[in-house]
Amino acid sequence: MSAKRCSMKTQRGLKREDLLASVIRDRTSLRNYFDKLERTKSQQQVSQKTNSAVMQVQRDSYDLFFESACISIKGLPPKLAAEAKSRISQIITEFELRAISEQEEQSEKLQAVKVKSTKMTDPASKIVYKFKAYT
Repeated sequence: MSAKRCSMKTQRGLKREDLLASVIRDRTSLRNYFDKLERTKSQQQVSQKTNSAVMQVQRDSYDLFFESACISIKGLPPKLAAEAKSRISQIITEFELRAISEQEEQSEKLQAVKVKSTKMTDPASKIVYKFKAYT
């Protein structure tokens, strides 16, 4: 019986040593994982702070105006808020259409300048006339 006890003690001792080694291994890998996770979180926080700082810098008087208009409209009764929203949308659409027509006018002027600077031939004399536009 004593031989069995000795062998059991050595087996238990081996099992304990193996268990202790695996616990140390697991603890080390967990520590590495949490260190990596902490570094990633801190990098994300830094990038979020940088992005929010950039967003705050890019805000201008238009942003502030429309934010305050939004707050004012939210304070109105629903029917008046809907009417205000409709009128504001109409005004914005009018300005967008005006901008489109101005862009079209500019492109037409550029095309007219290109047409003016073309070569023309007189059919009777076969002389080539070259026109240049001056702006």
